[in-house]
Amino acid sequence: MGKNKDKKKKGAGVQKTTTKTKKKVEKELKKQIEQLGEENVEQLISKHIQNDEKIAVITEEPVDIPPSRRANGSFSEHPLKDELILFGGEFFDGKITTMYNDLYLYDIKKQQWKHVISPQPPAPRSGHQAVTVALREGELWLFGGEYTSPSQSQFYHYSDLFVLHLSTLRWEKMTSPNPPSARSGHRMTTARRKLFLFGGFQDYIT
Repeated sequence: MGKNKDKKKKGAGVQKTTTKTKKKVEKELKKQIEQLGEENVEQLISKHIQNDEKIAVITEEPVDIPPSRRANGSFSEHPLKDELILFGGEFFDGKITTMYNDLYLYDIKKQQWKHVISPQPPAPRSGHQAVTVALREGELWLFGGEYTSPSQSQFYHYSDLFVLHLSTLRWEKMTSPNPPSARSGHRMTTARRKLFLFGGFQDYIT
């Protein structure tokens, strides 16, 4: 009995130390962010969402210049057409990180890019996963990903699920009870009308 009590005390002590250390690091990180003059990461995302709320109609515009340089976006095959679908990603120029939530279609036969603007898109992100299915005239399903602040000192991970209806190019946010935890860098595939999600990671602090 005495040994069990000692183990419980030791476990509680470790937990207390971990919590204390985490609070200390978070306090230092907050101070660092203030020195950088950078807003809280959730405020940054909120501004993107507010800006996207101004979009009222769907527009498709052919472009002569390819999408800007980026990494960790999703590049998916259209299930019914000779098209590729690019969404999101990030670009680091050595000083500042820029996040994207733009949508592009690439016509393989015509070798032509098209920029699509559609209401209520997913917030800017990278490291998400997207898969396409041929159901209901084609759909692209997108889950998770992360938002990195310009200074790369803050990270926000998503646990949201969106579907892009490819026949209309309209986004729809899906809701379901007990979704997977927020993450990026995961893998996702589809089979038998189901989405299968595996792995991923989440950054809490730098």
